[in-house]
Amino acid sequence: MKHSRILLLVLAFILIAGNLWINRWPTNLYYGDSNGYYLHVVSFWVNQDVGDYDKTITTLREVNPASGDPREDEFGIRLTEKGRRYIKYTLGVPLMESPFFLLAHLYATISPKYEANGWTKPYLFVVGFAIIFYVLLGFYCLIDVLKNYFSDIVVTLVCLALVLATNLFYQTNYVTMSHGFLFAQHCLLIYLSHHFHRQPTWQKALGIGAAVGLIALTRVPEVISALVPLLWGVYNWKTFQERIQFFLKHFHYLLLAGLGFLVVFSLQFAYWYYVSGHLVFNPYKGEGFNFLKPRFYNAFFHFKNGWLLYTPIMALSLVGLLLLRKYQRGLLLPIFSFVLFHAWIHYSYYVFSYFPGLGQRPMVETYPLLSFGLAACFATLLNKKFWSWLPYGAIAIFGLLNLFQTWQMAKGVTWSERHNAAFYWATFGTMKSSLNSLRAYDTKELQPEEEEITFVKTLFSQNFEDTSLIHTTAANAFAGEKALLADQEFHTLLDKFALTDAQGGDWLKVSVQAYMPKEGLVGHRDYAQNLFIELYDKAGKRRKERNIKPSTHLGNTIFSIWTPGNKEQWGEASFYTKIPPSVLDQGTAKIYIFNPSRQKLYLDDLKLELYRR
Repeated sequence: MKHSRILLLVLAFILIAGNLWINRWPTNLYYGDSNGYYLHVVSFWVNQDVGDYDKTITTLREVNPASGDPREDEFGIRLTEKGRRYIKYTLGVPLMESPFFLLAHLYATISPKYEANGWTKPYLFVVGFAIIFYVLLGFYCLIDVLKNYFSDIVVTLVCLALVLATNLFYQTNYVTMSHGFLFAQHCLLIYLSHHFHRQPTWQKALGIGAAVGLIALTRVPEVISALVPLLWGVYNWKTFQERIQFFLKHFHYLLLAGLGFLVVFSLQFAYWYYVSGHLVFNPYKGEGFNFLKPRFYNAFFHFKNGWLLYTPIMALSLVGLLLLRKYQRGLLLPIFSFVLFHAWIHYSYYVFSYFPGLGQRPMVETYPLLSFGLAACFATLLNKKFWSWLPYGAIAIFGLLNLFQTWQMAKGVTWSERHNAAFYWATFGTMKSSLNSLRAYDTKELQPEEEEITFVKTLFSQNFEDTSLIHTTAANAFAGEKALLADQEFHTLLDKFALTDAQGGDWLKVSVQAYMPKEGLVGHRDYAQNLFIELYDKAGKRRKERNIKPSTHLGNTIFSIWTPGNKEQWGEASFYTKIPPSVLDQGTAKIYIFNPSRQKLYLDDLKLELYRR
């Protein structure tokens, strides 16, 4: 017991220090999914405007004008056929936030310093730290069960690995979404399942049902967590038959578990019925699943939040599942069953990257179960003299990587859910963004270091002074008298240009001077126009395509990937692309603007240059 208390104190120190270090709590509840869950809390406890949310959103935007209006978001607050507005996020997180909210509300009510409106600092601070409380409560339950099968040192290493070297740290400290809460809920379910099958009681059966209900109330597809208590301890046909016979003989336990589930999940039924007139309601319309094509490979290995790319230590937990039979063979089936179905459901979703996450956030709630695989792997390695250092080394290396990448995310150096291979490697281990990382983000191609290449010649240049060119204007120019006003959907700037002087390994540099007037500023860089180059082989087949968003380069002295660019100033936007061998023989190039939002931008001094190592 002393070891458990000390371990929990260490975990608490890491998580609290991490929260203060990341320092997201002052704004976290104002934006994104964190805000979506929290709107439920403020609406119910303060404004009583459930189904409307006008006062809640108005107060939010008075306190923080930068917050968007979720009623204007196609995936935000929408109307039902009944004419009421609904929040798509379910009630599990709001329910768990409510005790902490009420403490903050009491303080704000009696304090002359803060308004008791749900959005001032006491609420942000107390609710922001609620997730740490629940995660630590989850670890209390998990440690209790792990100690039945593994030594204190193995349990310690597993807990430190989960906190330091996985995206549980990110989900606990960077955002206030469902996954840290789900981690705690799954730990509680494991605790109840373990103790129920050792000594069944009606209280534990009721608690198991309530735990599954709370998990489903937090994230509906995870109702499959019911597999864990049903299969806990089952490892062959004989034990499976014994489990069926047990529940046939003690059917009242199933009834009690069902009652516990309904008592908790009835909150969601009530909300859905109030806003839509239906007990069962799909709040995620337009966000579907394709269960015939789950994208496991992308979910685990893609540079866009690939689970094992950003949380590589959990590969050891998968290896450990093969070793788990040695320590407790009755755990493999419930773990494997839940993790498999969980991954199948979540990676059949139309979006596999699940931003924000620093890796796959839906996998966070599998960590309580996968911790047994991690423990089995660590225990096996510690018993091998040659490999006994590996658990410590893995925690140190992957822990530092995880903390550093979390810091990079906080500083805007990286953006894991939008990563590509080039951008990942351009920012790997870096303390700040660079021009090449900004270029790599858009082009999806690693850029050459300019001191390693040599200018060969200018292949093409266009200063837009020719009076026969359409859409040129004298209203604004970088040099000379005219520039191109690029405010149409398409502008072809260069077509079928022969790359006659190119050699293997050469680079093309595309550059343009750009100016964004005040009316050209877009709210998000995704809507900015694109400058494309396409390379074709001699048969006219397109072999390569690259692009950047010129306006995002304007005034971007820190090379941020977040900015849409600064208005009313000229600046160069440029990038490199390596010439593929397939276009060296009579290949051609095409340069054009694609501008679906018809962003207004002035362009001047377009160049296509050849560089060689």
